[in-house]
Amino acid sequence: MATGTGEPATSTGPFGDEVREILEGLASLGGGTVADYIPELGKADPSWFGIAVATIDGAVHEAGDSRLPFTIQSISKPFVYGMALEDRGRAEVMRRVGVEPTGDAFNSIEIDEVSLRPFNPMVNAGAIVTSGMVRGDDPQERRERVMSFLSAFAGRELGIDDEVFRSEAETGDRNRAIAYFMRAHGMLDDVDDVLDLYFRQCSVLVTCRDLAVMAATLANGGLNPVTGDHALHRTHVESVLSVMATCGMYDYAGEWLYTVGLPAKSGVAGGVIAVLPGQLGIGVFSPPLDARGNSVRGIAVCQEISRRYQLHQYRPGLLSTNAVRRRYRGDVARGRRTRTPEEIAVLDREGARIGVYELRGELSFGPTERLVRAVLGDLDELDHVILDMRRITAIDEVSAVMLERLGGIAAERGSRFIVANVEEGRLEVEAAADLDEALLRCEDDLLEEALGPRDHVVVELADQPLLSGLSAAEITSLDAIADHGRLAAGEVLCREGDEAREIWFIRSGSLRVQVDLPDGGVKRLLTMGPGAAVGEIALLDGGPRSATVVAEMASEVVGLSLPAIERIGAEHPGLVTTLYRNLGRLLAWRLRRTTDQVRSLEQ
Repeated sequence: MATGTGEPATSTGPFGDEVREILEGLASLGGGTVADYIPELGKADPSWFGIAVATIDGAVHEAGDSRLPFTIQSISKPFVYGMALEDRGRAEVMRRVGVEPTGDAFNSIEIDEVSLRPFNPMVNAGAIVTSGMVRGDDPQERRERVMSFLSAFAGRELGIDDEVFRSEAETGDRNRAIAYFMRAHGMLDDVDDVLDLYFRQCSVLVTCRDLAVMAATLANGGLNPVTGDHALHRTHVESVLSVMATCGMYDYAGEWLYTVGLPAKSGVAGGVIAVLPGQLGIGVFSPPLDARGNSVRGIAVCQEISRRYQLHQYRPGLLSTNAVRRRYRGDVARGRRTRTPEEIAVLDREGARIGVYELRGELSFGPTERLVRAVLGDLDELDHVILDMRRITAIDEVSAVMLERLGGIAAERGSRFIVANVEEGRLEVEAAADLDEALLRCEDDLLEEALGPRDHVVVELADQPLLSGLSAAEITSLDAIADHGRLAAGEVLCREGDEAREIWFIRSGSLRVQVDLPDGGVKRLLTMGPGAAVGEIALLDGGPRSATVVAEMASEVVGLSLPAIERIGAEHPGLVTTLYRNLGRLLAWRLRRTTDQVRSLEQ
């Protein structure tokens, strides 16, 4: 039995303030009586009142007696129903328990005259049969499994109120009559063991906060948003919420769905849960009940929250969102890799054959269907399709299948289909760690098609863009003092913070420019290939290295120290001027290129 020792709740932010405002506004609401047909429940203080709202990202907003423990009672029914679905499968559960609303009280002794089964798992008859379908080698194992299952939803280990359990067992004659009635119709086996489990599950102690987290776990597809643990498979969540919507509030279910519009369940200890799929869960505790056995203040709170925040799930809202945040071609945005002038010319000419689709939000049927149509409409012009999922927050199973089929269609038409920023194995299509990796793969395809294999490209010193315009004599002089080096894959050329005293020209292979992250990891900024210069900014300021450079593969570099360049400049007066002019042109080209890309992406 609740003792009144629950912790006071604290919530911050505007929504937390509004939760407290709702509680304060309804605290004086009268009406209803505390349930006393179970003697221990009759000891509850009618003034107890708590509200908690949990979102699917794990935030919990509380007010009032939200940490006060009380027994879950019939709110256990939808969760144990989900457990039965996992243990027995939908077909077997449906054979014994229906899903039709009754319009009768929760403790009515009636069955479907045709199927001889209880009407639904939310009334006592159906809930008792559901409890009888929990698997276990013995009663103790079944009890432990139910407690563990409910605890996974709450995100903490729950216990039982022994006094309420004994009170229920001693006064539960009507439930015994229901159980024997179910056994007489072949829906139940051992009455005593099943009733013991049923009375125990109803006597589990929870708080208002627990109920909100449990409801939010249903809203989150069975994934507890606080612990990150899976409590129930999302397929069964759909079944549970459906029955809650039509039957969870007993003979008030129709009006509830009409006025509140959320799947819900009440308990005679004064608890109420409500679920807005994909967004949040609500838990309310207030012991006084109306004539139907539902918490008076609990109903009022849910009505007010639904009205104030327009949460009715059947309320016409915004049209299905467009999953495509932005789409562009590969001639606008490039992968982070330096290219030779010849390669740049190819990508400028052929890059439009790469189509990039930046996606956002949740992928359900509507947004995904629009995305598929958009890609198919462009496919005749594309040899490569990239879906960037970085801003996608969820993908349902239907959308995953639709994207896999889209990938198959693209392949049949000869287009490479890559999904970036998605967990490996999540979709049965080619995946890339990020958009940059996907772009580089597609660009390499185009370059190989136009120029042949790029694995062994060599750019001699005379062909380095930064040295363009130098005479053969000047190149010969530079080459004579250059440091020709080889780097093994993974070998560091220079480190962030090193003194900048040298410029390196990449002759072959590739180097990765990276920076260290606070968490100990590294972030790649750029990959540089043959023809690129490393450390050329040292010509301007001589400051310390701003990043670390590592060989991605076996590479050859040609190094020129700054003092050596100055010495050669004394012998060839025009060399340094040409070098600076080339550097200025290179920086100007980079700036113009970046500006053009930003302008194109903003359109």
